[in-house]
Amino acid sequence: MADWMPIALGRDVPPGVTRAVIVEGREVMIWRGEDGVAHVWEDRCPHRGMRLSLGFVRGNALNCLYHGWQYGSGANCLRIPAHPDLTVPPTIRANAYAAAEAGGMVWMSSTGADAPPQLPELAPVLSLAVEAAPERVLAELGGSTARALVTLPLAGSTLHIGWHRVHATKTMLHAVGADIDIAAATAHLRALRQNLEQGAAA
Repeated sequence: MADWMPIALGRDVPPGVTRAVIVEGREVMIWRGEDGVAHVWEDRCPHRGMRLSLGFVRGNALNCLYHGWQYGSGANCLRIPAHPDLTVPPTIRANAYAAAEAGGMVWMSSTGADAPPQLPELAPVLSLAVEAAPERVLAELGGSTARALVTLPLAGSTLHIGWHRVHATKTMLHAVGADIDIAAATAHLRALRQNLEQGAAA
């Protein structure tokens, strides 16, 4: 599939918030500072391995909950409270992924080698977990695992559905649209989930 993948709706990560996400079995987290920029990092503090998603945002920095190590938006450690006079070595860094926002979704890339997706701003509908493999989900939607986005005609408009693999048998869908009937789109996706999950259980 494409290097860039959508992992959340932008509206679900407002400024000052952290959010844990599982992407292809990896624990990652999203956080957004006061400047409005979303960051995607490995959900692990380099110090003791505490989940950074349990930390707190202050301004444009993320603080680990365990010992309060503070990281800047560039993933570099800015401050170690137990050693307030220490000049923190630049080698102490959180593991950051390339991140971008497009079409109302937060996207991540493991390499950042390709340019991030270019999409118009679209209104969020919902994110939805489906207990089925992405191959089955995308086949039902008429999409392909080679593409990170599926377009679906719905009630005279177009629903855009981003997806990412949580693990082999679970898929996250992130739906957005322009002038979309949100109630109809939500009902459609929930019915899709029910059909897929009932089929998996049969």
